[in-house]
Amino acid sequence: MSADLTGERDFPRRTRRGEARDAQLRACASELFLARGYDCVSVDDIVREVGGSKTNIYRFYAGKDGLFLAVMEDLSQSIALPLQHLKLGGLPFEVGLRKFAKTLLTVLLQEPHLAFQRIVIAEALRHPQLALTWYQNGPALTQSVLKSFLTEQQVLGRVRQDVDPARVAVLFHDMVVFDLLSRAMTAIDGGPKPSEIEMTIQHAVELLTMGLEPKSAAGGT
Repeated sequence: MSADLTGERDFPRRTRRGEARDAQLRACASELFLARGYDCVSVDDIVREVGGSKTNIYRFYAGKDGLFLAVMEDLSQSIALPLQHLKLGGLPFEVGLRKFAKTLLTVLLQEPHLAFQRIVIAEALRHPQLALTWYQNGPALTQSVLKSFLTEQQVLGRVRQDVDPARVAVLFHDMVVFDLLSRAMTAIDGGPKPSEIEMTIQHAVELLTMGLEPKSAAGGT
């Protein structure tokens, strides 16, 4: 469940034509915020691009800040969709881990997400609601997906019973994501290469498989 970035304000109801116009407004604002950041976009800039009048922005969003938060919530939810729809149930352990990691990195390393992540970091202190909704639709969601898969694997006897699936999900998520995402966001050496992404996934899956294999399967006592 995502945090409500727009708060509890009651806004005027829109007509169908107004809703279509609003979708166009949000799409335009989204492009501008992702390209320039929060501070370098004004209400005048948005109106100049999409047309219409500033009155509607203030009427429905109480200004730039409200529109920004609404747009960021839209983006956080749309970015999360591939992971929300990810089906891991019934897959073998290594296959499921690899599918999770590939889907996650495909989402996170795309330029729209990188631009979104940069804005979240830049604006987290000024807009704490944005940080919360990013976390709920980002790391918390993806870790929950993996936790469910690991719990299923435990029930099937493929994962040791003495480990905490929630904690393992956090560790695997960070092992796969942290270095690659950091380099992509800062464009170090042009970001990670496909071969580096594949190697990271392979090593992470191998380490987790070896670390979580039940002792009897591993030949232990």
